[in-house]
Amino acid sequence: MKVAAVNSWSVPLNLANNLDEISGNLHKLNNLGIEYALFPELSVSGYINSPELLMKYSPQHKSTIEFLKSLSTKLSIVFSVGLPMPTNGVWTIAQLSFRNGKIIGSHHKTHLSVHEKETFVSGIKLQLIELNEFKMGMQLCLESHFPELSLYYQKKGANLLNFAFASPRETTKEKLERFTMFLRARAYDNSCFVMACNSTGKTPSGKNYAGVALIISPRGKIIAHAKGCKPSFCVANINLNEISEIKNSVMSNFPAYRNTQLNMTFNA
Repeated sequence: MKVAAVNSWSVPLNLANNLDEISGNLHKLNNLGIEYALFPELSVSGYINSPELLMKYSPQHKSTIEFLKSLSTKLSIVFSVGLPMPTNGVWTIAQLSFRNGKIIGSHHKTHLSVHEKETFVSGIKLQLIELNEFKMGMQLCLESHFPELSLYYQKKGANLLNFAFASPRETTKEKLERFTMFLRARAYDNSCFVMACNSTGKTPSGKNYAGVALIISPRGKIIAHAKGCKPSFCVANINLNEISEIKNSVMSNFPAYRNTQLNMTFNA
């Protein structure tokens, strides 16, 4: 499957700009034969972390969803984008996946930062998204720092782990080094492909985003990357044969050796 991780430009509440950016990237990627594209956390709305900003976004939510559904009918590419989502009378930070006019996956961020908790509620479910032979597990920004989420997805059959970020500060070099450090471990330990991307643009307080996109093999090797403070993307062909080779190797298939019967009681 040919995939792309996109560092799109995102401005808080400038939905016209953000949707135009997403649409332009999708048309370009569609022409390149990309089958799946991952966009950053809150890439549609821009990063929102206050009730005031959410109130300004909410009247535009329904029309935004309809635009994205319509866009997905005009392209063969499947894509995942981030936006606030109303759920049972409250709002979550969501990553929605679109194909042929429908939402085929809806991930609601399970681990929120201090300021995000003032505006949003945490999701409580994890969902696999099936695309061709791939089963994808989604994680948003802070969630990436909890290895048990990747392990849970892998145990449920995931072979592609997707990480969408809206991570500010740091230079592109610093962010690439940090993302590489722990995301390669997520891939290697779980024998899964990993895709990751970060926003470019500005935070509500004017901080810069350093765009970093990565695609990592199930052996923990970087097979494509892009970085910079301007929009960019990276592309790779990923093949499940790489995971099959690991599973057929006695010494490389680490997930097969997990002991799930451990007694987690420790002596003082």
